Amino acid sequence: MMFRWNFKIKTAVALVLSMSLLLTTPVLAVENTLPEVRTLLQNQYVDPVSSEVLTAPSIEETLQKLGDPHTIYFTADQYQKFINSMDMTFSGIGVYIELVPEGIRITSVMAGSPAAEVGLQAGDLITEADGQALAGLPQETAVGLLRGLDGSSVQISVQRGGTTLNLTVMRRAIEIPTVEGNLVQDKIGYIAIHTFGATTPAGFDQVVKELKGKGAKAWIIDLRDNPGGYLSTALSLSGYFIGEQTALQTKDRSGEYVTYPGVKQEVTLSEPTMFLTNENSASASEILTSVVKDYNKATILGNRTYGKGSVQTMFPLSDGSVLKMTIAKFFSPYGHEINGVGVSPDIKIVNSDSEKAAELLLVSTGGSEENTRQNKYVRIFADGKYWDISLEQARTPDFWRAYADLMATINTANVQIGMGQERINVSEVEKEKGWPLFYPNYRELNGLQEVPLDKKFTVKFTSPINWQTVTADSLELIEKESGQRVPLEFVPLSDHELQVIPSDLLQSGKTYWLVTHRTIQGEQGVDLQEGAIAVVQTVAAESSSLKVQASQSQKPQKPQSELYPLPDYGQALMDIPIKN
Repeated sequence: MMFRWNFKIKTAVALVLSMSLLLTTPVLAVENTLPEVRTLLQNQYVDPVSSEVLTAPSIEETLQKLGDPHTIYFTADQYQKFINSMDMTFSGIGVYIELVPEGIRITSVMAGSPAAEVGLQAGDLITEADGQALAGLPQETAVGLLRGLDGSSVQISVQRGGTTLNLTVMRRAIEIPTVEGNLVQDKIGYIAIHTFGATTPAGFDQVVKELKGKGAKAWIIDLRDNPGGYLSTALSLSGYFIGEQTALQTKDRSGEYVTYPGVKQEVTLSEPTMFLTNENSASASEILTSVVKDYNKATILGNRTYGKGSVQTMFPLSDGSVLKMTIAKFFSPYGHEINGVGVSPDIKIVNSDSEKAAELLLVSTGGSEENTRQNKYVRIFADGKYWDISLEQARTPDFWRAYADLMATINTANVQIGMGQERINVSEVEKEKGWPLFYPNYRELNGLQEVPLDKKFTVKFTSPINWQTVTADSLELIEKESGQRVPLEFVPLSDHELQVIPSDLLQSGKTYWLVTHRTIQGEQGVDLQEGAIAVVQTVAAESSSLKVQASQSQKPQKPQSELYPLPDYGQALMDIPIKN
């Protein structure tokens, strides 16, 4: 989706959860804040702290000995940057970037930003900022040179093609929405939550109401790579699913449990909902995910979350610095452990885009079930529910990998192939082969192994064919892993023989499916009896170049016909009967 957050363009935000109301404790106004840190650790840290930690000679050594990556000391400036990162605000020039060896590559420019005003474009390479070369710098350092005080300027050198541009860009306050969304598949509301910042509840409410107004009948909530944020924000968003029921339990050093309710909202999301998570979904993301999982309000797709189940509070110190300290551990509404464990998905999606998998599962919701079942579909049972997947959609390159990943995850006993109200079970052999899940009831023909990369295929039919019905839709060569179709040229060799010529060389060490659909017709307009598929395995990488050369050297040296290449009567893959 266009709204997925890319770590290449984002200054890292600590994987932590911070309470939105900063707890202020009275401290002595002394120059050295080490005693203040010791007192806070001794009295309010989540666990008893050893004397070795409390007698360390500096704050840095104290926190090193404590060994808690989520208890952190901020200078006043560092603290402000941390807060800004959660709210996704900063002062800069307004570009999305990717760090490359030569400097900073602009991947896109924000509309209305200072960068847009001076004409910067996607693809531009920034090589210098204020006279300092950016090549080889760490991302934090390079990005820091572009950022600065609101109203200040930065002089940059930009490479665009063979031209060098020297530009002066004024910095301005930049605010990136923490919540974005749009309507997919005409009825699924997709909402990406990038962080749990102070503005996130209002942003989420606005997006939900907007998408409901556009007709959203199902939801995808994307928490992938969301590092967390404010506890109050997690409780506010929980209210869209559970109202004022318990959303969280915490336990501090006293051992007592405290429960926190969700915040009741005007809108309740009761429609079918998918949550997308991965190993970088942390803290507040895990609170919201555990809420919908415990109350069975959504199906979780993706990977297990980070496992950061501790609460931190900000303690201002006398010199303006801040100690972010762990004061409690949190648990799911039903008391399930999160710290070091994470929240497991209901359906694990690892090798593909879980958003595409969610769309496949949700597309039959909201009144289109009958539409889905007019053609063949796959019914799976997962997370205590039945889901119908349109095979027509699953076969497209955009959804191919996600569908294959889903099928690899779901137990075979929970998969059926359907047409209308009729459904048949899938065998382990069919699942292992893979293609019967994409093309059920097709006939498997003899496959080919060690196929050269410039292979031409000959297809034979049992009766004369109407060659006008042989098109890119009725006869396909498909790369198994990606679902990408290989462009083909079709050359009739006789009234029932066809040469299939890939426009490009095949890839070495790959499996392809040569698929002939029933839409091919005989001369009398009769369909094929059945679709057919042949599995083609190309030569491995180490031998492919030799085989291509050998194949090319054996080609006929006679001049080719102006109409058709000379026939290559290699092994015939298909001998397909016409329907009687």
